[in-house]
Amino acid sequence: MPTHELSPVQRDDVLALCAEAYEEDLSPYLDWIGPGLHLLLHEGDTLVSHLMLVERQLQPEGYPLLRTGYVELVATRPARQGQGFASALLRAVTDDLEAFDLGALSPSDAAFYERLGWESWRGALWVRTAAGMEPTPDEEVMIRRTVRTPSPLTLSLPLSVEWRPGEVW
Repeated sequence: MPTHELSPVQRDDVLALCAEAYEEDLSPYLDWIGPGLHLLLHEGDTLVSHLMLVERQLQPEGYPLLRTGYVELVATRPARQGQGFASALLRAVTDDLEAFDLGALSPSDAAFYERLGWESWRGALWVRTAAGMEPTPDEEVMIRRTVRTPSPLTLSLPLSVEWRPGEVW
């Protein structure tokens, strides 16, 4: 469901689930990252797992800007983690990613995403700002290739993303 179609109750449910899963207040986060597509997994009336897909512009060195489906806020209620809910949402978003040049995310657990076909970016990471390029050495990014991904794409190249408030990656 697109962000603008979330009811106030659904938006509150998403933010409460993410706060519980990440153990932090993420209330401004949806405003920072802008509109996107939300995948919601319910059991009855209870939101159990969530994933958001937003459009970003990533650029490997030597390539044009790549229209990227960036996965955000993958969260499952802590009591329900390890039961396949987030994996199901990640499999479901795969078809949506095919409309993009690339899929990407910043993992909290790289091994979890690797088993679902995501690859760790090994090159230096940068953010494009009004002042120029700034390194982001403490970040980690994974990609998922799509039918539109340029070939060959070497994972050791420097990679940049546009600046945004909150978390850059």
